[in-house]
Amino acid sequence: MIVLDLMKMRYFARIAELGSFTRAASELGVAQPALSLHVRALEEQLGLQLLNRTSRGVIVTEAGQTLLVHAQAILRAVEQAETATREQAKYPSGDVSLGILSSLSPILSIPVLEACDRRFPRIRLMISEGDSQTLRAATDTRVHDLAVNLLDVAKPTAVPLFDERLYAVGPLHAFGDRSGDLPVREALSRPLIMPTQRHGIRILLEKQALILGQKINIVRVMEGVASTKAAIRAGLGLTILGRGAVYADHQQGQLSVIPLSAPELFRRLVLDMPVNHPPTKAVLEVRNILMEVIKRLGTEGHWTCLA
Repeated sequence: MIVLDLMKMRYFARIAELGSFTRAASELGVAQPALSLHVRALEEQLGLQLLNRTSRGVIVTEAGQTLLVHAQAILRAVEQAETATREQAKYPSGDVSLGILSSLSPILSIPVLEACDRRFPRIRLMISEGDSQTLRAATDTRVHDLAVNLLDVAKPTAVPLFDERLYAVGPLHAFGDRSGDLPVREALSRPLIMPTQRHGIRILLEKQALILGQKINIVRVMEGVASTKAAIRAGLGLTILGRGAVYADHQQGQLSVIPLSAPELFRRLVLDMPVNHPPTKAVLEVRNILMEVIKRLGTEGHWTCLA
């Protein structure tokens, strides 16, 4: 199979279009003898004469006309590819899938979406919330390009983002006029609504209960942060969540929250990404926006940033 040299085709096409080696050499910035060598090499490669040299200039042969039509199409396609590549670097586009832990989605999703829409309108950002195990599976199968997940569940290659303190959450006035923190031992003895054992906070609390030598007083098992908060407002129990999951509810006077102490409990959040799968420019820009939002929320006191 004959492999045509793109540079030789570009030189040949310009000579054919201008009808002159001299004019083509001047426009291309290439010495005329070098142009002649390139065209001769192209003719030898094809075994055909492409140009007839005359005293008045150059005449394109029938074979040359056929090659010229295809060469022009190829060169236009290459030019369009170069333009599109530069355009993509300057204005990235495409689909990006971001997974966020359900308890963090209420505080993270909107600012990330707004910043992405404002700065990169050609990026189609899709945000999905889920539990830690679901996010890990979606990242492993490349369903998500990025995922904010728990350290204990994400891959070892995940990048630490922040530590989020845990709070006891109850209906209004659940903690009376109490100021300060709530000891973990006391929090675990309260009637708690907890997720199933595969959830990160449940795992962390069971480890802490084992250290303290006590059992968690679980009165109800419920999946989903929104459903759990609805049950709390209905007076069906308390729960333990990160600050991000309850900040808006507390600000709006819908729930009571109090930080845990003795010891203070934190969960570490990380940025997980598929391995052996180079991220696109769009994915990298969304990652940068996510990091900026996380740092800003950290300065507002929501968590302690690590990156």
